[in-house]
Amino acid sequence: LLTWVEGRPLHSVPSSAPLRRSIGATAAGLTRALQGFVHPAQDHELIWDIRHAGKLRPLLPSVADADLRAGCERALDRFDAAMGPALSRLPWQVVHADFNPHNLLTDPGATRITGILDFGDMVRTARICDLAVAASYQVDPADPLATLAEVIGGWHSVLPLLPEEEALILDLVALRMVTTIVLSNWRAARQPEQAGYFLRNLPAAGAGFAALAALDRAEALARLSTLIRKEAA
Repeated sequence: LLTWVEGRPLHSVPSSAPLRRSIGATAAGLTRALQGFVHPAQDHELIWDIRHAGKLRPLLPSVADADLRAGCERALDRFDAAMGPALSRLPWQVVHADFNPHNLLTDPGATRITGILDFGDMVRTARICDLAVAASYQVDPADPLATLAEVIGGWHSVLPLLPEEEALILDLVALRMVTTIVLSNWRAARQPEQAGYFLRNLPAAGAGFAALAALDRAEALARLSTLIRKEAA
């Protein structure tokens, strides 16, 4: 016997503002529901967990594109200098940790999330990392802040961001993209017969990371804050 959750895979439907808001709200709802959940294995080390981003540095040579590799290195430098310590002061809990388009299902009209799959990456980490994962897959390089704000606004409407979380979210989204870029290239090089699977999210991550890296950080944070509140209203 087989059981399944009704819905269309998110990666197979067109993206839209209502869908992005639903992604954020659904992620926040699950995170809120998991508050207080504990498990003996909750502190296992997961390389995809953003709090371990510093451990990606030895894998950087697997990124063949020199400019992209340099951008990833700068992001890791910022993480080591400031973001890693800041994460330790934020709320922590067990989270889903893998809200990627292959793990979410939508309604027939592709306007809202109806199902969540694959809880295999659950881990205890800074809860804001779960939002960063979800948002990182929804950034449109043509308008990165607006599309990012739709996901974050959806989250904020359910689980309001702390000021300290909001200050880090832009960098955390970029770091999740770095994680995808580095680990996808590294795994594809190690198992070339599975390269298609490992690299399926790489084009979006590379384009999104480049779009965010091109922004003035201070200006982007200020505009993002305004957009988040507009979307959450």
